[in-house]
Amino acid sequence: MAQITRLVSLSKNLNQDFVKHINSTKNLCLYKLGNHSIPKNVIFPKAHTLTLINCNRNGILNIFTPTIFPNLVNINYLSADPGDFKLYERYNDKLKWVFPNKTYEFYDFMVKAGRGKKSQELIKNYVTNKKIIDGKNGFDISFEFDLNIPDYGIVNGDWWRSQFYEYLVHQQNIDKYSNCMYPGEVPIGPHHHSQEIEEETLEKEIVAEKLFDCDFEGILSDD
Repeated sequence: MAQITRLVSLSKNLNQDFVKHINSTKNLCLYKLGNHSIPKNVIFPKAHTLTLINCNRNGILNIFTPTIFPNLVNINYLSADPGDFKLYERYNDKLKWVFPNKTYEFYDFMVKAGRGKKSQELIKNYVTNKKIIDGKNGFDISFEFDLNIPDYGIVNGDWWRSQFYEYLVHQQNIDKYSNCMYPGEVPIGPHHHSQEIEEETLEKEIVAEKLFDCDFEGILSDD
């Protein structure tokens, strides 16, 4: 699937307590990070731990860089296959990986390579509740999860995800207008896309994420 290069607001209000938290927390938790680019002005220098919960593999590849997390020490990895088993090479050997205590190819590879360990408590520390959402006529059953965010509290996972997405939109717009010569000037480049096309791409991404949800369900089984 093509990467979303311009983020479109979902018209969700960006909670300022959320903004303060992610800009100051030592443990940044991301849930269902999607298949979109990360604005170049996004950086979390205070984060020593990155917790990835059910994140899209392309989203992981986009955000897991020393440019965005220059002081990373730990990564709690509660997601499926990132698509690149050598992802660890982006950081030095001192980065500590922690995985759920499950038999999973990427987890087993990293543990065997001496890059990480498994924890019986990892899932319980971050995923507190699972709700079954019935689709029409009993089909398209999906799940919602509540998350336990350190130094923030228990929140609905989809709300947490939408807040981070809106934060990225906000940062994108700051960067987009930073070089404008006059207040209110809006730069339009040759690769400008209509909002309808961007929203359609975003909808396709959400549908594709159901495949990752299946893997995540397997990771959470018996927990």
